[in-house]
Amino acid sequence: MAEIRILPDILSNQIAAGEVVARPASVVKELVENSIDAGAQRISVEIENGGKRLIRISDDGAGLTRDQALLSIERYATSKIFTREDLFSIATFGFRGEALPSIASVSRFCLVTRTRDSDIGTRIDISGGRLSDVSDTGAPPGTMVEVKNLFFNTPARRKFLKSQATETGHIADTLSGMALGNPGIGFRLIINQKQLKNFLPGQNKLERSRAVLGKDAADRLFRLEAQENDIFVTGTCTHPSVTRSASSRIFLFVNNRLVYDRGLIAAVFQGYRGRIMKGRFPMGTVYVRLPFDQVDVNVHPSKREIKFLHPGPVYRLVTRAVEKALAQAQENVIQYAGQGRADFTDEAAQPPGENGPRIPFDSGPDPRSAENKPFAWHGAGLPEKVEQAPIQWGARESYREPLEACPPDPPLPREPEKREGDPEDRIRILGQVMNTYILAEKHGSLIMVDQHAAHERIVYEQLKRRHQSLSVQSQTLLAPETLELGHREADLLSGVLDDLSGLGLKIEPFGPATFAVRAVPALIAEKDIQSLVLEIVDSLVNKKDSVSGWLEECLISMACHTAVRANKEMNPREMESLLQELFTCDNPMHCPHGRPTLVSFDPARMEKMFKRQV
Repeated sequence: MAEIRILPDILSNQIAAGEVVARPASVVKELVENSIDAGAQRISVEIENGGKRLIRISDDGAGLTRDQALLSIERYATSKIFTREDLFSIATFGFRGEALPSIASVSRFCLVTRTRDSDIGTRIDISGGRLSDVSDTGAPPGTMVEVKNLFFNTPARRKFLKSQATETGHIADTLSGMALGNPGIGFRLIINQKQLKNFLPGQNKLERSRAVLGKDAADRLFRLEAQENDIFVTGTCTHPSVTRSASSRIFLFVNNRLVYDRGLIAAVFQGYRGRIMKGRFPMGTVYVRLPFDQVDVNVHPSKREIKFLHPGPVYRLVTRAVEKALAQAQENVIQYAGQGRADFTDEAAQPPGENGPRIPFDSGPDPRSAENKPFAWHGAGLPEKVEQAPIQWGARESYREPLEACPPDPPLPREPEKREGDPEDRIRILGQVMNTYILAEKHGSLIMVDQHAAHERIVYEQLKRRHQSLSVQSQTLLAPETLELGHREADLLSGVLDDLSGLGLKIEPFGPATFAVRAVPALIAEKDIQSLVLEIVDSLVNKKDSVSGWLEECLISMACHTAVRANKEMNPREMESLLQELFTCDNPMHCPHGRPTLVSFDPARMEKMFKRQV
């Protein structure tokens, strides 16, 4: 039997580094979190060769004394928690006391730090986990951590790193996410001695969101805000036309901590249900604020994974916030359909309980002022002495301040009220293009409507209302239609016949793998029944959602098969009736599959197209 021995500190630190330091972006995340916890107002991140050659993080935070600096490189040394109760109510980003020793064990590590009360800084050099030098040095207040040759002593880990471009992308995404969670702090990212990103200090969440999400999303953001008991949800979401093929541009924050949670992603996506196409994901930022003892962040050393004590209310509130934001945006039909600049009211920039009362989005110092000169450490090792104006941005927010009540939503701008029958409120049909698109005029704007998508929305909501009220009207077929299925499909269909009957689709077994369709909903009595049922069976085979979700997919399929098709000529009365019914729907802007039903061109947009306006 092998002898049991205690591992040496260097080896145990390298093992811990395997969980804490997965790649260069992990180093950036851990060190920037330490800077934020230290009260820094400016943080600079310098990278070379995707972080493999150099990672340098410098800040203007509180700094460390000589004794504290030496203690910080020991495992499980932390200033964040002290008692067992603190572990279950964590209010800081770092708390495990593993990051610095883990990073130092797999790199050539240098720490330079000075407090504001001291005239002399401290420099600590470590190579592969072994302390090589401790000396006094000159330095500005704050801390600089330099990590060179990451994984130089663990080549098996180093060879699994991706290309320079890939690792740089992960670092940029990580820093962007942390910048979103802390909009009042300035962040700079320098890649191979060239500045890539510069987020100014003193920004608010909207300004930071516009800077991070990009130009295509900047003018199409809607505000999120919802409250339930002591849970608050704020943030932004994009117009459904602004999407990505993955969920990587949905930034999630719980008590300002950047996290990844599948439940929150699903909750955001549920809020877009019926407004966004399958396989596409929206963009946005979601800030969830709740008591610290209601969430566990000590799930994994990376601290990206969390667990809510009661996840249901949190997920429902996020979904409700997204639904409300999009519903309010749709109240201005012309602007929403035009996919132009979002009418984002700036009266509620900060969520309740953050930095006191709400402040306008455009508040804060002028970013062009002299006090906003970027903070920087220079040189390969020692910082140069730099002169800079005193920092006047104020202390970082207190994580333990009590949560305040959420004031009611400020009223959003609405269209002027119009009397019934007002000529300006009527829809004027102009014609039909390609027998597919209806042209109309409303409120002085040109509207182009996809007749199939619009009718699909109308039929879907009619079917859904009848299903929910248990008043589905079925039409018995004079000659039942039969269909033959494979064994698996027949077995699955047999188990949901009662559910389909509740939708008005009555199907009976007619043999081992044969079924007879006896009745269909009255709205679709004259359509191709066999192809509809086969599509429902296919969705049943591939279903990944709950039964209620699958039943909704059935309603969508019925609506799609019932709706008027493209390339069908319609007379003016039919077109006018279609549009009037569309604007009475709960969600007239999207078909059930998420495609837009209409687009609009307001006078200003058309004049720009024809160069009447510049």
